Amino acid sequence: MEGGLAGAFEGLAVQLIVPDLWQQDAIRKLREGVDVILSAPTGSGKTFIFEHLSESGKSHHSGRQAVYTVPTRALANDKWREWTARGWDVGIATGDIAENLRAPILVATLETQRERLLSGDGPGLLIIDEYQMIGDRQRGLNYELTIALAPPETQLLLMSGSVANPSKVRDWMIRLGRNAEVVETKERAVPQEEIPIEAMPRVAPRKYTNFWERLAIGALLSEYGPLLIFAPHRKAAEKIAWKIAGAMPEDDPVKLGGQALEQLASADLKRLLKKRVAYHHSGMSFAERSAIIEPLAKAGQLRVVVATMGLAAGINFSVRSVFVGDTTYQDGPYQRQIRGDELLQMYGRAGRRGLDKRGYILTARTSPGLGDARPLELRRKNETDWPTLIRRMHHASLAGASPFASARELVNRLFSTQSVPLGFLNASTEGADENDSTLFNLKPMKREIRNSLGQWESFDSSRGAEMPLGNALRVVKGRYRSAEADSEYISSLLPQSARLTRLDDKGAGPRRYGLESAVASLVGDDQFRISKSARKRLAESGAAVLYSQEEADSFFPELFEAVIAPGVFERLSLRGNTLYLSAGFQSHLVDCYVDSQDEPLISPEERQVIVESATHYIDETSGDSFNPVPGSPAYAWRKLGLIDDSGVPTDRGVIFSLFQGGEGLAVSALLEDTSYPLDEGIRHLANLRAGYRFEIDQAQGARDAVDSIGSERLALACRQTYGPVDYEGYLSLGLPSGYGEGAAEVIALREEGRLYQLFAREGGHLEFGPGDVERAYIEWLSLLRHIHFAPDCENQRWIELKELAKSELSKHERKSPFSDLPALPTTTLQQKPQNRIHFSTIR
Repeated sequence: MEGGLAGAFEGLAVQLIVPDLWQQDAIRKLREGVDVILSAPTGSGKTFIFEHLSESGKSHHSGRQAVYTVPTRALANDKWREWTARGWDVGIATGDIAENLRAPILVATLETQRERLLSGDGPGLLIIDEYQMIGDRQRGLNYELTIALAPPETQLLLMSGSVANPSKVRDWMIRLGRNAEVVETKERAVPQEEIPIEAMPRVAPRKYTNFWERLAIGALLSEYGPLLIFAPHRKAAEKIAWKIAGAMPEDDPVKLGGQALEQLASADLKRLLKKRVAYHHSGMSFAERSAIIEPLAKAGQLRVVVATMGLAAGINFSVRSVFVGDTTYQDGPYQRQIRGDELLQMYGRAGRRGLDKRGYILTARTSPGLGDARPLELRRKNETDWPTLIRRMHHASLAGASPFASARELVNRLFSTQSVPLGFLNASTEGADENDSTLFNLKPMKREIRNSLGQWESFDSSRGAEMPLGNALRVVKGRYRSAEADSEYISSLLPQSARLTRLDDKGAGPRRYGLESAVASLVGDDQFRISKSARKRLAESGAAVLYSQEEADSFFPELFEAVIAPGVFERLSLRGNTLYLSAGFQSHLVDCYVDSQDEPLISPEERQVIVESATHYIDETSGDSFNPVPGSPAYAWRKLGLIDDSGVPTDRGVIFSLFQGGEGLAVSALLEDTSYPLDEGIRHLANLRAGYRFEIDQAQGARDAVDSIGSERLALACRQTYGPVDYEGYLSLGLPSGYGEGAAEVIALREEGRLYQLFAREGGHLEFGPGDVERAYIEWLSLLRHIHFAPDCENQRWIELKELAKSELSKHERKSPFSDLPALPTTTLQQKPQNRIHFSTIR
């Protein structure tokens, strides 16, 4: 059993003779043919269960394949490398890579298995690692549908350490006719302890005044290293790493060894590694992260790693202590509040099995702590995956069955006990309310809100959220402004004995209102007496009456913290002999409606409007005729021309159904514009998955550096075909979600070997880095591979596009990126961990 554990504990050389009791229970149930839902903390050994079955020859039934799915390509490549090194026969499928696909064990990203499951061809055992992704805003539907579509003969193993209601998932699987059981443990192999940074056994010398320097030095002096810090975005991660490195001794620099690794590492990374510090984010090259930083971190050779929160799920190493630096983080173009289950994943990295007696969660006054980390209550919105449903309707129509019935059957298998309406107004099949006026031929009404652009949009009850007031907007004098600029609204939040005040420097920036309270008066030259009204409010605190200037600066913010709530202290100011305390409400949580622009609105203007019916449907099986509900999938499908009036997918709908999200809409627009040369369009498709960092203004440097290859034509084709419309998750102003204008030009530079010129000239002004270009390139190849292997259609331009995709792929040999990565020397990785420092080296 020993050999099956190396991957379970994330690269640490740990061996276990006997599995834990919960692991034995899971293994026994899997051998009995039961579907297992595994709930265990990060680092406890969930992966060991599959590895044990694999090594004992039980992971696949009667020679059928076991498919191990993970959320990211990086994790898939990591598992493939690890298991291949053991001598296992393992294949890999990540969209851009497809090797040894018939191997007994296949490591894959979940999306690569969609078409296989739609056709009813499931593996013997399907492992879904991190199944809490069901609750993910963007990818949840893929995970949900994978479980719903899995054939009865495919056994399922679902694994997560951050789901609060695994029993609800079990009940859902039982409703699907599956024999499923939950195996759960809450025990961590390495217990964790929360330590406020002020309470660390040792602190940094006084000459170090920067917060990050003091945090890192204190943690390492206290023998809490290695330390993993999570930062809200890339620039913060880099800034923090450089600040910490400046305070670290260069007593034992990392030796990369060999010219290949020296060439892979940037000059900045090499400078940081001299101090055994690194940052880790997706803007870095894959080689730097996977061949250098992650192996060093796994081997305990780094003192401090600063990573972005958005990459937390892709980190595959553990440390002794973790600090989370903020309560929000950058998620694509948006700023998100960090969720409790995301904190649980981050904190799960603290404590290395076999090396640490306990893991440490370090906290500061404004940072989250263990009490904020909690499992996710999985629930779903009433959303559906349009391409999968239309694909199912296409198969039904080919078989002579009702497309509507096939769609409803699949919807009824989703993770929801409530009806998920598709928008077909048919009381017998849609469960419509008998009081619904649309059943009596009355005009349907739609509730709308005025969004942040001043436009009316459909109201969506699922878009309510609690958000910090500082991020929210309110209507002030007829248009949306920051809620902090609304003096009447801020006045309604003021606690007793406080008055409204301006917090901004008048004329020097956006207007901000907050509270002001007189708290003390100047007595003599250097003493403050707390005012009578303030003393009354602090009656139970035991506060003194007189304070020096220094004491007032130090103690008053905390002393009056409860008095000014929900305000947060901003400054003290002396006017005449009176000392005033000012506070703002930017972090106060308020109920908001998040509009289609992802702007949180407080009490937006609403209206009810009559909606004209769209073209009707006819269910040829039942003979029923009905209109789609505005705002429903069925309404959108008709508007976008994806299905005809009998529910049969059109040519455009069939192409759309072969892809994910709105990608198929862009491919259809390319095919339908017969004046659009396909040999140009195949390269323009690189824009489809590139993301917001490649917006047109960010790619201007690339457009100046290389003759434009005309990729803007793809955006023009989309908008001419569909108009500048919005369908959440599919189109935004007529373009597929995730579209990045100009990425094709940047990739052209990469192919010409001139990308370095762009970064040398524009690097400091660009939102994207080498890792983003690498990822955009990989996503393009993944899309081409998808087109090449997609089913044939009766569309000549589609057939030509498939051939062009095949031809283009032949120019870009793609295999696992780990295949050619040089390895760090064993002497470096097996060196005694160098994550401590001593007073003598930093004074």
